[in-house]
Amino acid sequence: MEEKVTIREAGFADITKLRAVLIQAQLSTDDLLVDGTRYWLAEDGEGQPVGVIGLELGITVVLLRSAAVSPSWRGQGLGTLLVQRALDVASGYRYVYLFSTGAGEYWRKLGFREVPVPELVAVLPEAPQVRRYEQLGWLSSELAWRCDLTE
Repeated sequence: MEEKVTIREAGFADITKLRAVLIQAQLSTDDLLVDGTRYWLAEDGEGQPVGVIGLELGITVVLLRSAAVSPSWRGQGLGTLLVQRALDVASGYRYVYLFSTGAGEYWRKLGFREVPVPELVAVLPEAPQVRRYEQLGWLSSELAWRCDLTE
């Protein structure tokens, strides 16, 4: 990355910035910063939001969600930096799960493998994104991915 970028944990004061990146990436802005979640925000040298990633914390596993990078920053490694930040924080957990229907090859390169959606739902039934997808009837059309953090 040629330009300077900083990644920091996001708080409620950052909700507008988080939403801006997620909307630009056509991702959901539901359940941002609810109890049991943590988010990180990437900003350029001028403080403009250019990336976001979140975790929904379970007991022994976590759900990675809301991974997004602004179009002008894609292909420069920022997404991988954001994922690494989230995985570093999740290092005390056994598995990291996520939903992704369109970026499977990307997640595979980062050490994730596809697993059955019911597996994800069984280990994270109360995760906000799982509950939301259940309410919307989306679980049957989703793909689930898992990364083993103990390997």
